[in-house]
Amino acid sequence: MDIKTPENKFHDISYGDNDYKELIDHLGSTIEQDTHHLSLFLGVYEPNKQKALKELERKLNRSVRVIDTSDLASRIESETYEKLDNFFEEVNQSDDILYFKNGDKLCGVYSSHSHSRVKYATPQERYFLEKVKDFEGLVIVDIEEFSDADKTLRRAAKSVISFTLPQSKLKRFMWHLKRYSFHGFELKTKRPEAYGETG
Repeated sequence: MDIKTPENKFHDISYGDNDYKELIDHLGSTIEQDTHHLSLFLGVYEPNKQKALKELERKLNRSVRVIDTSDLASRIESETYEKLDNFFEEVNQSDDILYFKNGDKLCGVYSSHSHSRVKYATPQERYFLEKVKDFEGLVIVDIEEFSDADKTLRRAAKSVISFTLPQSKLKRFMWHLKRYSFHGFELKTKRPEAYGETG
Protein backbone atom coordinates (compact mmCIF):
# COMPACT_ATOMS: atom_id res chain seq x y z
CA MET A 1 0.00 0.00 0.00
CA ASP A 2 1.25 3.48 -0.82
CA ILE A 3 2.33 5.75 1.98
CA LYS A 4 -0.08 8.66 1.96
CA THR A 5 0.24 12.09 3.52
CA PRO A 6 -2.46 14.74 3.91
CA GLU A 7 -2.81 17.22 1.07
CA ASN A 8 -1.06 20.47 1.90
CA LYS A 9 0.11 23.65 0.29
CA PHE A 10 3.74 22.53 -0.05
CA HIS A 11 3.15 19.88 -2.71
CA ASP A 12 3.75 22.13 -5.70
CA ILE A 13 6.03 25.06 -4.97
CA SER A 14 9.01 26.69 -6.66
CA TYR A 15 12.31 27.65 -5.11
CA GLY A 16 12.27 31.24 -3.89
CA ASP A 17 8.53 31.90 -3.99
CA ASN A 18 6.41 32.80 -0.96
CA ASP A 19 5.25 29.24 -0.34
CA TYR A 20 8.86 28.09 -0.36
CA LYS A 21 9.79 30.68 2.28
CA GLU A 22 6.79 29.57 4.34
CA LEU A 23 7.98 25.95 4.05
CA ILE A 24 11.43 26.88 5.39
CA ASP A 25 9.79 28.62 8.37
CA HIS A 26 7.50 25.62 8.90
CA LEU A 27 10.43 23.20 8.95
CA GLY A 28 12.31 25.46 11.36
CA SER A 29 9.42 25.46 13.82
CA THR A 30 8.63 21.72 13.65
CA ILE A 31 12.06 20.07 13.31
CA GLU A 32 12.34 19.38 17.04
CA GLN A 33 8.98 17.59 17.22
CA ASP A 34 10.51 14.26 16.15
CA THR A 35 8.41 13.87 13.02
CA HIS A 36 9.57 12.89 9.59
CA HIS A 37 9.38 15.15 6.54
CA LEU A 38 10.11 13.92 3.03
CA SER A 39 10.85 16.62 0.48
CA LEU A 40 11.44 16.24 -3.25
CA PHE A 41 13.89 18.52 -5.07
CA LEU A 42 12.89 18.35 -8.74
CA GLY A 43 14.79 19.95 -11.60
CA VAL A 44 18.27 20.38 -13.03
CA TYR A 45 19.35 23.79 -11.73
CA GLU A 46 21.97 22.72 -9.19
CA PRO A 47 23.05 26.23 -8.00
CA ASN A 48 19.65 26.90 -6.41
CA LYS A 49 19.53 23.43 -4.90
CA GLN A 50 22.82 24.18 -3.14
CA LYS A 51 21.45 27.52 -1.94
CA ALA A 52 18.39 25.75 -0.57
CA LEU A 53 20.55 23.27 1.34
CA LYS A 54 22.58 26.10 2.89
CA GLU A 55 19.36 27.85 3.90
CA LEU A 56 18.07 24.69 5.54
CA GLU A 57 21.33 24.16 7.42
CA ARG A 58 21.14 27.69 8.84
CA LYS A 59 17.43 27.59 9.63
CA LEU A 60 17.43 24.13 11.20
CA ASN A 61 20.93 24.34 12.68
CA ARG A 62 21.69 20.92 11.23
CA SER A 63 24.22 19.55 8.79
CA VAL A 64 23.39 18.07 5.39
CA ARG A 65 24.56 14.52 4.80
CA VAL A 66 24.82 13.75 1.07
CA ILE A 67 24.08 10.18 0.01
CA ASP A 68 24.48 8.86 -3.53
CA THR A 69 21.39 6.72 -4.05
CA SER A 70 23.30 4.74 -6.68
CA ASP A 71 25.33 3.21 -3.83
CA LEU A 72 22.16 1.84 -2.22
CA ALA A 73 20.40 0.55 -5.32
CA SER A 74 21.10 -2.91 -6.68
CA ARG A 75 19.52 -4.97 -9.41
CA ILE A 76 19.00 -7.67 -6.80
CA GLU A 77 16.12 -6.64 -4.51
CA SER A 78 17.47 -8.39 -1.43
CA GLU A 79 20.78 -6.55 -1.73
CA THR A 80 18.99 -3.20 -1.93
CA TYR A 81 16.92 -4.05 1.15
CA GLU A 82 20.04 -5.03 3.08
CA LYS A 83 21.85 -1.82 2.11
CA LEU A 84 18.84 0.29 3.10
CA ASP A 85 18.52 -1.54 6.43
CA ASN A 86 22.18 -0.98 7.23
CA PHE A 87 22.13 2.66 6.21
CA PHE A 88 19.03 3.67 8.15
CA GLU A 89 20.17 1.70 11.19
CA GLU A 90 23.37 3.74 11.12
CA VAL A 91 21.58 7.12 10.89
CA ASN A 92 18.72 6.27 13.23
CA GLN A 93 19.94 8.60 15.99
CA SER A 94 21.31 11.26 13.63
CA ASP A 95 20.10 14.84 13.47
CA ASP A 96 21.52 15.27 9.97
CA ILE A 97 19.42 16.34 7.01
CA LEU A 98 19.57 13.35 4.66
CA TYR A 99 20.04 14.42 1.04
CA PHE A 100 19.71 11.60 -1.50
CA LYS A 101 21.35 12.52 -4.80
CA ASN A 102 20.36 10.61 -7.95
CA GLY A 103 17.02 9.70 -6.40
CA ASP A 104 15.80 8.37 -9.72
CA LYS A 105 17.90 5.24 -9.13
CA LEU A 106 15.17 3.97 -6.79
CA CYS A 107 12.24 5.48 -8.66
CA GLY A 108 9.48 3.75 -10.53
CA VAL A 109 9.63 1.93 -13.85
CA TYR A 110 7.36 1.80 -16.86
CA SER A 111 5.03 -1.15 -17.18
CA SER A 112 5.77 -3.85 -19.73
CA HIS A 113 3.32 -2.28 -22.19
CA SER A 114 5.22 -0.38 -24.86
CA HIS A 115 2.63 2.40 -24.98
CA SER A 116 2.62 3.13 -21.25
CA ARG A 117 3.54 6.68 -20.19
CA VAL A 118 3.02 6.00 -16.48
CA LYS A 119 5.74 4.91 -14.07
CA TYR A 120 4.95 2.51 -11.25
CA ALA A 121 6.81 2.20 -7.95
CA THR A 122 9.31 -0.62 -7.62
CA PRO A 123 9.42 -2.82 -4.49
CA GLN A 124 12.78 -1.21 -3.65
CA GLU A 125 11.25 2.26 -3.82
CA ARG A 126 8.37 1.26 -1.54
CA TYR A 127 10.83 -0.25 0.94
CA PHE A 128 12.89 2.96 0.83
CA LEU A 129 9.78 5.03 1.58
CA GLU A 130 8.93 2.83 4.56
CA LYS A 131 12.43 3.46 5.93
CA VAL A 132 12.06 7.20 5.31
CA LYS A 133 8.74 7.26 7.13
CA ASP A 134 10.40 5.81 10.24
CA PHE A 135 13.22 8.38 10.18
CA GLU A 136 12.48 11.25 12.54
CA GLY A 137 13.84 14.20 10.62
CA LEU A 138 14.17 15.80 7.20
CA VAL A 139 14.86 13.63 4.17
CA ILE A 140 15.36 15.17 0.72
CA VAL A 141 15.31 13.18 -2.51
CA ASP A 142 16.93 14.96 -5.45
CA ILE A 143 15.64 14.08 -8.94
CA GLU A 144 16.56 15.95 -12.10
CA GLU A 145 13.76 14.78 -14.40
CA PHE A 146 10.29 15.75 -13.22
CA SER A 147 8.81 12.64 -14.89
CA ASP A 148 11.05 10.37 -12.80
CA ALA A 149 9.13 11.28 -9.63
CA ASP A 150 6.32 8.74 -9.83
CA LYS A 151 2.93 9.06 -8.14
CA THR A 152 3.84 6.91 -5.16
CA LEU A 153 6.85 9.09 -4.37
CA ARG A 154 4.86 12.30 -4.80
CA ARG A 155 2.11 11.06 -2.50
CA ALA A 156 4.66 10.12 0.15
CA ALA A 157 6.30 13.56 0.02
CA LYS A 158 5.20 16.34 2.34
CA SER A 159 6.76 18.95 0.06
CA VAL A 160 7.68 19.05 -3.62
CA ILE A 161 9.97 21.87 -4.73
CA SER A 162 10.74 22.72 -8.35
CA PHE A 163 14.16 24.08 -9.33
CA THR A 164 13.74 25.46 -12.82
CA LEU A 165 16.33 27.27 -14.89
CA PRO A 166 16.67 31.03 -14.18
CA GLN A 167 14.97 33.65 -16.35
CA SER A 168 18.28 35.38 -17.03
CA LYS A 169 19.62 34.28 -20.43
CA LEU A 170 23.17 34.90 -19.24
CA LYS A 171 22.74 32.70 -16.16
CA ARG A 172 21.15 29.98 -18.27
CA PHE A 173 23.98 30.15 -20.80
CA MET A 174 26.69 30.04 -18.13
CA TRP A 175 25.00 27.11 -16.43
CA HIS A 176 24.74 25.14 -19.69
CA LEU A 177 28.36 25.96 -20.52
CA LYS A 178 29.63 24.80 -17.13
CA ARG A 179 27.50 21.65 -17.27
CA TYR A 180 28.83 20.80 -20.71
CA SER A 181 32.45 21.65 -19.92
CA PHE A 182 32.81 19.82 -16.62
CA HIS A 183 30.13 17.16 -16.54
CA GLY A 184 29.27 16.32 -20.12
CA PHE A 185 25.85 14.96 -20.96
CA GLU A 186 24.40 11.63 -19.92
CA LEU A 187 21.79 10.47 -22.38
CA LYS A 188 18.97 8.72 -20.54
CA THR A 189 16.87 5.96 -22.00
CA LYS A 190 13.44 7.39 -22.74
CA ARG A 191 10.12 5.74 -23.43
CA PRO A 192 9.61 5.85 -27.23
CA GLU A 193 7.32 8.67 -28.35
CA ALA A 194 5.43 6.41 -30.75
CA TYR A 195 4.73 2.70 -30.96
CA GLY A 196 7.29 0.64 -32.74
CA GLU A 197 10.23 3.05 -32.42
CA THR A 198 13.54 1.33 -31.93
CA GLY A 199 16.99 2.61 -31.01
